[in-house]
Amino acid sequence: MDEKLRSALIVNAKLLVENVLTELLTPYLIADFVLTFEENELIERQKTSQLRASKLLQLLHTKDSSAYHAFIATLNKGGYSYIAEALENNATGKMVRRYSDADTHSLLVEGGVPARPNCYVDRPSELKKVRSALHLLKEGGGWVILHSLSGSGKSVLAAEAVRSADIISDYFPGGVYWVSVGQLDHSKLLTHMQNLCLRLGTDVQHLPNNVEQAKERLRQVFSRELPKSLLVLDDVWSTHVVKAFDIQCRILLTTRDSSITEVVSGPVHKVTLSPGLSKEQSLGAFAMWTERKVADLPPEASLIYKECRGLPLAITLIGALLKDHPNRWVFYLSKLRQRDMRRIKKMLAYEHQTLAEAIDMSISNLDPHNSKYYRDFAVFGDGMKIPTAVFCTLWDMGKEDVEDTMKTLSEKSLVYQQPRELGFDDFVYSVHDLQMDFLKLTCPDITALHRKLVEGYRHNSDGDFSLLPNDGYIHWFLLNHLLKARFYSEIIFLLLNLRFIESKVHVTGPADLLHDYIRYGRIVIHENLAKKKDFERFISINAHLLVGSEKPDLMQLALCQPSESEVYKQAYEIASGVCHSKDVYLDWCNKASVPNACLLTTKLHKGSVCYACFTPDGSKVFSAARDSVVKLWDAQAGQELFTFRGHKDSVNGCSLSANGQYLVTCSSDHTVKLWEVDKKLLEKIPEEVTDSPPIQEHRNPSPNIKDETTHPMFQDVALSMSTSDSEEDNAMHTFTGHTGDVYACAFSNSGDRIVTCSLDSSVRVWNAETYEQELIITGHKRAVNVCCFSPDDKTILSCSEDQTVCIWDAQIGELRLTYQGHDSAVTSASFSKDGLLVASSADDQIQIWEASTGKCCQTFYTISGNAILCCSLSPDSSLVAGGLSSYSIQLWSMGTATTLAVYKGHTGWVYSLHFSPDGKQLMSASDDETVMIWAVQSERVSKCLSIRRDFSVNFCDKTGVTIAAPDFKNRVVVVQGDEATVQLQTNIEPSRIRCCTLSPDRTTVAYGSENGNLKVIRISSGVTSEGRPLKGHTATVRWATFSSNSQTLVTSSEDFTLRIWSIKDGSCIVCASHTDVVWRCQFFDNDMHILSCSSDGTLKVWKTETGMLEMTCAGHREWILCCDVSPDDKLLLSASVDCRLKLWSSQDGRLLRTFTGHSDCVRSCRFSRCSRLVASGDDQGFVFLWDVEEGLLRVLSRHEGWVTDVHFSADSQMVISASDTVKFWRQTSGELLQTFHIRGSFVKYVAPSTDFNTFVTVDNAGTLYILKRILPAV
Repeated sequence: MDEKLRSALIVNAKLLVENVLTELLTPYLIADFVLTFEENELIERQKTSQLRASKLLQLLHTKDSSAYHAFIATLNKGGYSYIAEALENNATGKMVRRYSDADTHSLLVEGGVPARPNCYVDRPSELKKVRSALHLLKEGGGWVILHSLSGSGKSVLAAEAVRSADIISDYFPGGVYWVSVGQLDHSKLLTHMQNLCLRLGTDVQHLPNNVEQAKERLRQVFSRELPKSLLVLDDVWSTHVVKAFDIQCRILLTTRDSSITEVVSGPVHKVTLSPGLSKEQSLGAFAMWTERKVADLPPEASLIYKECRGLPLAITLIGALLKDHPNRWVFYLSKLRQRDMRRIKKMLAYEHQTLAEAIDMSISNLDPHNSKYYRDFAVFGDGMKIPTAVFCTLWDMGKEDVEDTMKTLSEKSLVYQQPRELGFDDFVYSVHDLQMDFLKLTCPDITALHRKLVEGYRHNSDGDFSLLPNDGYIHWFLLNHLLKARFYSEIIFLLLNLRFIESKVHVTGPADLLHDYIRYGRIVIHENLAKKKDFERFISINAHLLVGSEKPDLMQLALCQPSESEVYKQAYEIASGVCHSKDVYLDWCNKASVPNACLLTTKLHKGSVCYACFTPDGSKVFSAARDSVVKLWDAQAGQELFTFRGHKDSVNGCSLSANGQYLVTCSSDHTVKLWEVDKKLLEKIPEEVTDSPPIQEHRNPSPNIKDETTHPMFQDVALSMSTSDSEEDNAMHTFTGHTGDVYACAFSNSGDRIVTCSLDSSVRVWNAETYEQELIITGHKRAVNVCCFSPDDKTILSCSEDQTVCIWDAQIGELRLTYQGHDSAVTSASFSKDGLLVASSADDQIQIWEASTGKCCQTFYTISGNAILCCSLSPDSSLVAGGLSSYSIQLWSMGTATTLAVYKGHTGWVYSLHFSPDGKQLMSASDDETVMIWAVQSERVSKCLSIRRDFSVNFCDKTGVTIAAPDFKNRVVVVQGDEATVQLQTNIEPSRIRCCTLSPDRTTVAYGSENGNLKVIRISSGVTSEGRPLKGHTATVRWATFSSNSQTLVTSSEDFTLRIWSIKDGSCIVCASHTDVVWRCQFFDNDMHILSCSSDGTLKVWKTETGMLEMTCAGHREWILCCDVSPDDKLLLSASVDCRLKLWSSQDGRLLRTFTGHSDCVRSCRFSRCSRLVASGDDQGFVFLWDVEEGLLRVLSRHEGWVTDVHFSADSQMVISASDTVKFWRQTSGELLQTFHIRGSFVKYVAPSTDFNTFVTVDNAGTLYILKRILPAV
């Protein structure tokens, strides 16, 4: 770059840095190839606007001369022509007269510009906006309008904007003339104009006699004698003032009503100022008033700022009061909280000496209609953004009329108007909190106002609040308005009304609804308490489903509640009503035999939850997850309270200090972070109505509910410009040193030390106060999974992948004891509360041993041999819990060593278990992204049926369903009837049972195992029986099915064979032609033939009588996992891992058609009863419907897991599919009719009855579902 040009940049560096907003310039510079995207990113990383401008200047110095000229052009485009001119003057050597700071001060004093306040607070971003607008007046006359509410500091900013030697020198060398206007009638207006003429030195002997003469006199003076001067009109209220001063010169005007400038001539540049100071600015002001450092301010300073929302007038008034009374922080805070604004007063250089006066003047200037509308804002909560539709209801107006009214109020700085979020075409409106306080303080009848709003919504919904449309507001706040309208009985009715609950929860989500049950719980009278508990529990246990993107049918969820609950009763009545809108509702008949101890299910994270723990009082929960954050939430309502952000990878653990002030977290980003916790978050409890509602309507309402909700519109409006970035890392300190993922962290009980362990095989101890690393313990040979201090802080416990658990001296790191009782990686370990015992888990067992000697006291084994991923001891050491790889949780009694309960509900691995401080609840965190809280069973519960998914079912009109299935102890269980009464239970088999089939005549069960054993048993042989063995298979028996007469059995195996058995004598025919595992087989053609499919990619057809192979259908490139025969016996169907379906002739094995379209393994297929249609399901969760002649009809979208089974109804009008849920579809349109949510993670098969009114399935957790379709009442 040329030296002159570089010198110009250096000389004007201060002017550039203090005034330029880089975001206005960088798009042009990138487009002109002056800056690269990487350089722009460097600029944007800077934290302040001045640092960003400095970085831009630094980068320009590295460029050539063409970049300088492009920068000059960009300055002119971006509204910085005065800076461009200054640069060019320096570059060309042109001299410009410059005012010194002293000259500028004298000029401003002469022009009547107010002096800077004693406690001036710098507002750089707002000041830049004003000065940028003033720069637009350089070329000639025009208006700059500073627009904001009363008390927002418009006058101070206007004065500060011209308090610059550069601005005076470059733009207003003729001077600045300040006129304080206020509310003026015509006579006072003339006086003001005459005084200005005198100040300007015009003919004092012949002052103008009227406003028109004064206007002309001023126009001539400013155009002829002072063309480069600025006239400032401060606090203008009316259009007649603006018209009088419309003299075609340069004017800066401050006002609360931006609409008054619509009558002027010349260009108008409006600047809307932020109404509030930031927290840092406000605290800085308090520090100046009280002459102390910001760090020395009491906690009340931040609370006063919060109550004032940073309004400069309020901050100044209170600061001045505190200067005289520095010990009255608590007093003034209480006055603000009591909304006693008339007590916040001080004689200052302000027009209004109290906050109430300042706000009242703004409202009194409105016409009567708009004043009435504005005062109606008192019905809403502080800081809320209210959509247009709400005012349409409140005022019984059309949308356009509301928007016109709001435009008027917005122009007068009484209302903030901003577009609603993306996807909406209306606006939201809000008022400053202090204005809201005044409106509520002066509202003559707030109860009547709430009733007016409620009645408006009642009219809109024809008296049924469950029919209210979602206007973005009312579902969140209806109950609160009913409370303040004293409609208590309606609150009770709505809280216990399933239709309303359905309407609300689909809008607000479950957390807000649970919050309502807590807030308004005591309004519910005694006889309704049981019903309230029914509803509260219903929402709690289904909360994770209600926050998903696919909203479930609430009525269907309600039908899964206990039959005696009010929720179920209402749902059944709705479902069986003649006017219900769904075609499918399902009653879970045997649900009474499936206990559910779940109290709450939350899904707040977007990744696997690695760890969760209660706070010391059990009221809150900290959860850490793979979405890189830690969340704090309420343990009763599941409402999120705070999110700790800063880690760059999965957060694996967290720990709260004993005093509740600090949180430590550890992550796969190899770091450990220490956070300060706001104790108010830990103390905050959901608001509740503490008194009973008044019996007499004329009594004052005793409930006092704060307007606090989880609604996204409930935000701090005034401070939206100054809030910090939510993604910012606000940790107090980051500990570094580990070289691998950090798996666990824990505070010492004294709170001054932290222990961590890592994939790098080390255990480290840190000082929580000095942040120094005190110890590195490297005794383990592999990754260390868990670590913690003993209750007395003298030792540290750690467990490792090296199969050991170690106890170390906490002061010097010396090894005290090594426990080697496990044969595999130790996944979890913890001390008992008294420190005498240790519980550690590995493989399928939990071992309890003495901490002092390492002697093993007890060993607990899982029921099904699943791996234990975590374990936890209850506070009194009477119970031990283990989280299993089967997604369940097993609870044992320490005293009797018996299993007390098995909790099922998670659909992923359980990573963490934690008892509540009182031991009455158990919390689990899982890979399925949920955290569940369970009621702890202190006594053994009755055994419930738990079976595997390889079931067989027979439907009978007389006896109901009969189901045969293996259980988790490798026994076959036969149950009968809608309540699943056990009829038969076989003896335990030595290996897992892989298939089970029930004969059509319901007399016999056949089952095969992994060791190749095959047995048949008569159901009538007794409750506990031994099956008759059929020997022949040498590997796992994968499939078995009876002929229609129940006399013949065909089985397929991993030994590559089929065997056709005679039930009468046990003889068999071996069918050996497949060259790989035979997955399925079935009879067809009146049992004369058998179809089989195999991993060798072929279908084969066999003669039943002889076992002779009749044909082979070869064409697939991969395994065939499923096959079917059309009901007319003419067609064969195969589904393969190669993503294809193939249609074959059953007569000659000829390939008729290949169906392509699936993009993943096709796992299930089925013909319709008419043999015309085909359904298929793949591993991406899609169900495809095909016409055997025309090909693809439609794709049904979709499940979240593999589609493992599909069926058509008898009339082919409906399709059912099984996966992570069971879904019902309308075949003709693809419409989803119903989704049945299982408690486990997936099902393998679903069996429908012929009339498609009864369905049976079993999930991976072993839960049996006998579902009956609810038909409309006749």
